[in-house]
Amino acid sequence: MNILAIETTGAAASVAVIDETGHIFEEISGETLNHLQFLMPMVKKVLEKGKLQINDLTAIAASEGPGSFTGIRIGVSSARALAQALQLECISVPTLKTFLYNGGNDEDIFCPIFDARRNQVYGGAYKWSDDGFIEEAVAGKAYMLSELLELLRQALEQGDREVTFFGDGVEPFKAQIEEWQNTSLNSNIQIKFADAENRYQKASSVAKLALEMYKKGEACPYNELKPNYMRKAEAERKLEEAQAAGAER
Repeated sequence: MNILAIETTGAAASVAVIDETGHIFEEISGETLNHLQFLMPMVKKVLEKGKLQINDLTAIAASEGPGSFTGIRIGVSSARALAQALQLECISVPTLKTFLYNGGNDEDIFCPIFDARRNQVYGGAYKWSDDGFIEEAVAGKAYMLSELLELLRQALEQGDREVTFFGDGVEPFKAQIEEWQNTSLNSNIQIKFADAENRYQKASSVAKLALEMYKKGEACPYNELKPNYMRKAEAERKLEEAQAAGAER
């Protein structure tokens, strides 16, 4: 069994192949925000690394989002096209949950946050259960940062006191998170920020979660693979606002 995993939701695209034993080959783009140009050449390179042919693949996994709207579309549409051409199933992998495979203390809560602009983030909080399953401490969706942090505080009251932040939201919101942690109410909460090597989306992490999902029978036909934007695009929102304003005249 060989699963091809595609990660295009962040600034740097990557692809990986994982076999049934968990052995992984990964290819990471040195370019940023140029996924369409480099994705297919990277697929070719990662197959060469694994000494595989395209017909050796069993399923195609895509990081479904949230993240860059354009990046999500590229990854999902590419995965669908490959799966359709090869007559393979797809695996729709929740991007936020992949960070549990990026490295870190398994006792911590993992809190990925992506900068969604206007002081908003796409985020959630997750932890490993005692029996090795992913538990959701805070549901993944679009939040105001303050709203996410309050839900995180409530989750940490259940006994977990250490949280590691991941994602491109760390840079713009680090000071606000540290200020939140330093308040008297939250001073007993320990926070960490993932290092640069493990902070961002990785196809290898997508592949690891995809393998677990595939073993559980959570694959889908290619036409059921859908992006998960978690909110409408800016252009779509503005169009709806303009249409609503026009209807009121």
